[in-house]
Amino acid sequence: MSKLFDTIFLDRDGTISHDPYGYINSLSEYHFFDYTFEALEILSKYTNKFIIVTNQSVLASGKIDIENLEEINSFIYKEFEKRNLPLKKIYFSENYDEGYDSMRKPGIGMFVKAKEDFNIDLSKSLMIGDSIVDMQVGDRLDMKTIFLLTGFGKEYLAEVKEKCDPDFIAKDLLEASKEVVSI
Repeated sequence: MSKLFDTIFLDRDGTISHDPYGYINSLSEYHFFDYTFEALEILSKYTNKFIIVTNQSVLASGKIDIENLEEINSFIYKEFEKRNLPLKKIYFSENYDEGYDSMRKPGIGMFVKAKEDFNIDLSKSLMIGDSIVDMQVGDRLDMKTIFLLTGFGKEYLAEVKEKCDPDFIAKDLLEASKEVVSI
């Protein structure tokens, strides 16, 4: 049976995990939402590939260090692996470059890299996130998009409705997973 999406791209903070401070600098601060894996189990019926795309520009400013980020990434990979969830890669942008092709969302750089690395059809993919930049990059690449009201979602809602065209607005990843077939 063919999958609904080639790839489901996921933002990290505010989407699959809590984002209490705007940045997380240690594994002890990193916590998945209670429903994250239930939601991902449902979403895994509709794709063979999950890819996490996260802006981590605080690396450039020195607010977090790369060893801590790598430890968090390693933890995320292990948690997905434990549950046989097909997480292919975690891409992160570590600077503040704002160009169209830059790695930092809404730049398309992380997505172009993922497309090259995993032979992804972006037009058959889905972007899920809680920030306007997640919706903007989804629109730029003609992907389906789901906007979440977790993380900073509520703060971005009016701007997202005005400037973007999400396929669905969900209260959280679990609701998104249950409604994904409707988009």
